[in-house]
Amino acid sequence: MEQHQHAWQSLLDRYINNTISPEEMELLLHKIEEGEVPESFTDALRRHWEVSREQGQTDTRAWNEKFAAMMAEEKRNNPPLKRVMTTGKRLLRYAAAVLLLVAMGTWYFSERNKTAPPAPAISSPATELADLKPGTPGAILKLSNGQEIVLDSANNGVLAIQGNTKIIRRNNQIFYDETASNQTEAVYNTITTPKGRQYQLILADGSKVWLNAASSIRYPTLFTGNKREVEITGEVYFEVAHQTLKNNRANGAGETRMPFIVKVSNAAGHGEEIEVLGTHFNINAYHDEPAVKTTLLEGSVKVSTMAGHSAVLQPGQQSAVAQNGAIHVMKAVNTDAVMAWKNGYFSFDQTDLATLMRQIGRWYDVDISYEGAIPVRKFGGEISRDNNASQVLKIMEETGVRFRIEGRKIIVLP
Repeated sequence: MEQHQHAWQSLLDRYINNTISPEEMELLLHKIEEGEVPESFTDALRRHWEVSREQGQTDTRAWNEKFAAMMAEEKRNNPPLKRVMTTGKRLLRYAAAVLLLVAMGTWYFSERNKTAPPAPAISSPATELADLKPGTPGAILKLSNGQEIVLDSANNGVLAIQGNTKIIRRNNQIFYDETASNQTEAVYNTITTPKGRQYQLILADGSKVWLNAASSIRYPTLFTGNKREVEITGEVYFEVAHQTLKNNRANGAGETRMPFIVKVSNAAGHGEEIEVLGTHFNINAYHDEPAVKTTLLEGSVKVSTMAGHSAVLQPGQQSAVAQNGAIHVMKAVNTDAVMAWKNGYFSFDQTDLATLMRQIGRWYDVDISYEGAIPVRKFGGEISRDNNASQVLKIMEETGVRFRIEGRKIIVLP
């Protein structure tokens, strides 16, 4: 028992003094998370509290300084690009541990030692208020007859039959199963993801599609004719399946790839087409963004505008179509950052605050407003999209930005 108590006191000593090793920190956090908090822990906490009181360090600033020092040490030990969230879960656990330790001290000294002043709690505007849950899989499917099906609550199995094609839901995605091959007239469906939702579907040709929050895709339930064509809004990632033109193949003229074309429009209403030949690519076409961005991961795509501009992208390149229709091509982009939303992260590479907050607004289904001018900040790193909004804002507050949550609104403070 004495050895166990000594172990707790040793861990707490190193924690309070900011000399704890990563392995010891993991052990301490594991014990706290598993509820392994013996009486010796409060004895050790009492000892540190009494030392702090004797040294006149029992105010909030002293505890905040310990927390800030620990955060600074964490930053120094990790490269800048990965700082925010390659160790983000660890940072959140550190922050949670600080809050938990101080909260336990508050309880102990207020309830069991009335003569001593209560330990202060560390707080920030984002963490004191009601929280906002992250987004979840879900969408609305609109059939050709206008009927709408909420996919969040739909059962697995056949949802509907459109022409000669069954619409099937399975494991939070839908796909299309052709039951006959004599359909000639195109029948269109539309899938829309509200804010706070994302969804995946497989088109009739086998192409895979992922929709980010506040996005949509309109597509035929069965591709006919000599091209495949869809229309999108918001942000959508495609993995286009190889498909050849049936008439050429039947006539023995050799295989010709069946073009896959994505139609989008920017905030000014200028149309844009992305012509695809079997490839993986991402399109960000939100109307509140300054440009429509197409990022190529595999294969090749041709981006064309109604203004007569065009560009062919190679893997790792990104086109940005401005509102005037001009195309700018970046030859080397951080594709991991572009695809982070699909892989469950916010990822930033010198991203400004306004752009970041637009992403947060879509994912947490909240409005964003600013009190005063928009703070000039650049962010780098990754943050899990599984976190509640307060946890994400807590990490961002390390840069000096402050937030307030009011209902379904996040206010950025000056």
